[in-house]
Amino acid sequence: MKKLACLGLILGAGFVSGGCIDEPERRIDFACADREVFVNFVSPMMERRCGTLDCHGHDQRPMRLFGELGLRHPQELNQTGGDSTTARELDANYRSVCSIEPEKTTNVALDPGGQSVNKLYLVRKARGQERHKGGKVFDPFDDADRCVVGWLRSDNPRAIREACQAALNKLPDTVELPEAPAP
Repeated sequence: MKKLACLGLILGAGFVSGGCIDEPERRIDFACADREVFVNFVSPMMERRCGTLDCHGHDQRPMRLFGELGLRHPQELNQTGGDSTTARELDANYRSVCSIEPEKTTNVALDPGGQSVNKLYLVRKARGQERHKGGKVFDPFDDADRCVVGWLRSDNPRAIREACQAALNKLPDTVELPEAPAP
C-alpha cells in the first residue's frame, strides 16, 4: 500500500519532483500546468503579490517564492532588489507552487478547464476560503485569481497573460510581461 501511495502520474503537461517521507531520495513525477506560462506570466505576478520577504519570500514558508524583490536562491549570490529573477529561481517557484498538493495538482492537470482547481489550497487560501496568515489575497474572478486559476486550468495563454498583466498593473511597480505565443 505504501508503494501505491508513492506512485506519481506521468503526463505531458509538466512535472514536479516529490517523494515519500520514508524514501526522500526517490524521484516521483506529478503533473502540473504549463511551466512556460507559469514562468512568463504567473510567477512575475506571484513574486510581487505573494513573494515579499514578510510573506512567501521567506525561507521558513512551506510555499516559498524567490524573486528580485524578495528571497533570493541560496545557491546564487543575488541580492534583494538587484538582478532579475533567475532561471533557477523560476524553476524553484514552479516546483514550490506545483508541489503543495501534488496529487490534487495532478487531478487539476487531468481536468483542464474543470472545477477541480477550486479544491487546491493555493486557490482556497488566496481567496480567503481557508485560513491564510496573509488573509484574503484575491477575489474569485478578479485579475489575480484569473491569472493563477487560468494557468492551473490550462486556459488560453493569451487570456492568462492578460489577467496577470492586469493584476500587475494594479501594483506600484510597472512590469510588462512578454507576449503570449500565438495559438
